[in-house]
Amino acid sequence: MPRPPRVHDPGSYRHITARGNAGAALFRDDHDRRRFLSGLRDVTRKHDWLCLAFCLMTTHYHLLVQEHDVPLARSMHLLHSRYVRAFCERHGHEGHVFGERYHVATLDDDSHLLSAIRYVALNPVEAGLCPSPAAWAWSSYAAVVGAGRPWSFVSADHLLGLFGENRAKAVDVLRRFVELPRS
Repeated sequence: MPRPPRVHDPGSYRHITARGNAGAALFRDDHDRRRFLSGLRDVTRKHDWLCLAFCLMTTHYHLLVQEHDVPLARSMHLLHSRYVRAFCERHGHEGHVFGERYHVATLDDDSHLLSAIRYVALNPVEAGLCPSPAAWAWSSYAAVVGAGRPWSFVSADHLLGLFGENRAKAVDVLRRFVELPRS
């Protein structure tokens, strides 16, 4: 039985995740991570996505995007197929690179969107890979809060606009929202 098609909903915020096949590393090294991010940059430009956040782990990744005119499925096909070709060629890999079909959650309201922003930023901390979200080089968080180099394809202004009109204050609110412990 064929899978149902993905729903195309321009303007919707989406939390996208994908994992390596059978728990294998999706990113074996920094070269793989740079290659994936290069493809993500190209897709955001070509398909007019707003990329609010990303986090690359070893076995999986997270993206927070706002979909526009081009259906998400088409964008994801381009992103994954380009990455798989490069990964297989570089590592002499045969077979599946990604495990299951990528997962998409539509973030229906501000509460869901804000929770996803926090979750994505804290993912490497929760996994024990770094002491703070700004310390993880393969996430957009450090750049958004001014602690790392900016990623040209990340819509930092849009993300910060969710936390206030004044950029400096919005960065402070975002940092407190993400980094302070929840009770």
